[in-house]
Amino acid sequence: MAPRRKLKGAQAELFAAVCHHYINEAEEGNGKPEGVPIFSHLSKAQRLKLVADVAIGMLCEDEPLPPDTIQHNSTYRAMIDVLFTALEIETDGQDDLYDVGEDLLYYDEEDRGGVQRTEKEMEEYTVKEALIEHRAEKNMKKLKKGKDVGEFHVDGKVSTPVDMMSVHNDLMKIFAGGPVSKRERDSIRPLNEDEESAFMWRRLCDAALQEDTPNLYDFQDVFPLCNVNFDFRCQKLNKWYRALNLCFDTKVMDYGSATDNALIIGEVNYKSYADPSQLPRIKALERNINLLMKVYASSWDPKLLAFDERRIFAVCSDEIYAGHYQKKWVLGFVKECRTRGIDFKEPGNYQARLDVFRDTKDDLMEGCEYAFGSFENEELERIQRDWTPKEEGPSELGFQQRICSGPGKSEYSFTTNFCFETKNLQSCSRCRAVLY
Repeated sequence: MAPRRKLKGAQAELFAAVCHHYINEAEEGNGKPEGVPIFSHLSKAQRLKLVADVAIGMLCEDEPLPPDTIQHNSTYRAMIDVLFTALEIETDGQDDLYDVGEDLLYYDEEDRGGVQRTEKEMEEYTVKEALIEHRAEKNMKKLKKGKDVGEFHVDGKVSTPVDMMSVHNDLMKIFAGGPVSKRERDSIRPLNEDEESAFMWRRLCDAALQEDTPNLYDFQDVFPLCNVNFDFRCQKLNKWYRALNLCFDTKVMDYGSATDNALIIGEVNYKSYADPSQLPRIKALERNINLLMKVYASSWDPKLLAFDERRIFAVCSDEIYAGHYQKKWVLGFVKECRTRGIDFKEPGNYQARLDVFRDTKDDLMEGCEYAFGSFENEELERIQRDWTPKEEGPSELGFQQRICSGPGKSEYSFTTNFCFETKNLQSCSRCRAVLY
């Protein structure tokens, strides 16, 4: 299965903003959400192609919906996770802006923090984690040696009363008490430039939720998100996550079978390797990732390095900017948009903008061999070497092996990937060093 419908209005504007934002995320080496392993382990060139495909499919009215493939469905889900990261960064950084009024910093009731562990509990926890990592390493070595772990399959899960109660409790957190009144929304004063920047993503998200109104023809849609009990001032990220998951995932997406859903969504880490029941999933993920990378690498053309970034920019951007080698294309594209009466700085017109891109792309190919954000005089060979896609994925997914520094004490103990044990140590099982 695949997305059920196109995105429109404020929901389309938000999705376009996320896809446009992803150009910079990918170029900076970010934008690899851990919860979507297939998407995140592909090369950045392949990820950008998929983002362009999905953006066009979800936003342009005359184009078909995105292809029903595991990589395109993973890409759609990854964009939701990229949005979550943008929200986290926005809330963390809003205090760095000087001119944000205290009246806008509306702190909702926070969840209670976890209980602090005692020193003994912390020691027990550390030992437990070390044992899990040790088991994970053993299982990873078995996978590398080609151990048969069986086929991956997940039976469709039937909801239990406990599951239903959990869903109910989650919904109550975003709907209890009723929506923010029109009077309260109208009383919010106009925002200054710093405040617009500090709340950019949350304002876009709030507008998207407010457009999710009751559907008289869909009796299953009993939770219109215009009725959430918060607005753009809310600092509680869990509320945003629940509401946006309903808006862009539950109400839009169908990931198909339970097996497909489990391949698309779910982090892989050392705890996954330690759990024997997770090994078939890890093996299936590796097969999918390696196949996707091999097929894409065989067709990648370095002369068209920026092509997919240009596709995303053309359909999704509302800002006029470019790296040094993309200026001619951007100015030519924007000029043609104006000629056809398309206001580039206004959201929407996604299909018309795509048509302009298609009509002008062959006449404006200069600079396409450089990344979209490349600066003047950047070495082309280095750029293309960095972007060239590999033909296979990493030997392990989301799991960093422990690197033993040998027995001894170090003042730097900020990472669990090094062994600094000194007490009662006779022999290290990893490096075989002995402390006398």
